[in-house]
Amino acid sequence: MAGTVGRMPAEPPISSMGSTGPPYVEEPLLIRDRLVSDGAQVTRPSIDPYREPVETHVYLCRGKIRLSMPVVIKLHLNHPPPFSEPIIQAGYCMGIIVDASETECEKYQKYGEVLLADARLSAKGGYAGYVSNFYGMRKLEGPVFVKTSPMEKYPWLKHAAELGLDGVYIDEEIGGGTPLEVGISVLDQELRAMGLRNEVSVVAGGWSVRGSDDIYKLVALGADAVVISKAVEYAVAYPEHKMLGDVLRERLENLLLGIQRELKLLAGAAGVSSIFNSLVGNRELLRAVELEKSLRQKLGVKQAGVG
Repeated sequence: MAGTVGRMPAEPPISSMGSTGPPYVEEPLLIRDRLVSDGAQVTRPSIDPYREPVETHVYLCRGKIRLSMPVVIKLHLNHPPPFSEPIIQAGYCMGIIVDASETECEKYQKYGEVLLADARLSAKGGYAGYVSNFYGMRKLEGPVFVKTSPMEKYPWLKHAAELGLDGVYIDEEIGGGTPLEVGISVLDQELRAMGLRNEVSVVAGGWSVRGSDDIYKLVALGADAVVISKAVEYAVAYPEHKMLGDVLRERLENLLLGIQRELKLLAGAAGVSSIFNSLVGNRELLRAVELEKSLRQKLGVKQAGVG
């Protein structure tokens, strides 16, 4: 725990329990920058991640998919195979899903269930599929996700059960105008109101997810797993420094290990020993700082200082 840079590769930096980030010092850029974690009370012993285990694994699609942590990596069309394959290998080794929907992923089918492939590839042996258009969807081989932009309302959820929907993939890179935080929270609350939350998984994220703090907050707002894309490129300095093969894979594995350890620290500070059982959709662990009342109501998060 000594030092501010960590002694081992991927070890999270630890300097203090204070914060120099938004909204206290730096200017908030996103809604989640005005959300803070409500730490465990001193009268309720917190979980110490250095002495007690903190489970980071989560389950998707009614237990059909198990992730070692609530993270999904998204690849883009402009990522060449020498860049894509080490990332898929790292996802396979670390036990997370890679969204390879826009790449030529037939060649990566040996990695099987780590690929969240395009629906057309499901018939060719892919494990999971997604569709962009909900209406007219037919049941595919493997778990099926609806891919959508963040929305204020999801009226088509009433058809989820009859069409065999396994999950909803909220991709902020599609656009739509609704903030990612609002889209996740509204979807989570609507699914709970319909009694479908345990039946339909929520995967959400995109370019704005910067690190473990964003992942933690988005999970608390209702996401089972959070998608990262730009964060991966920054971690490997792409495209300025085009690392290849084992070097790129090792760099990404270190990033994922760091995220996992930081999630354990954040969960432990909030008194959470299991992310899947105690953090997903648990807005009681978040408080809003200087956030408009209308947004707080949409998110279902209390104002800071309110019990």
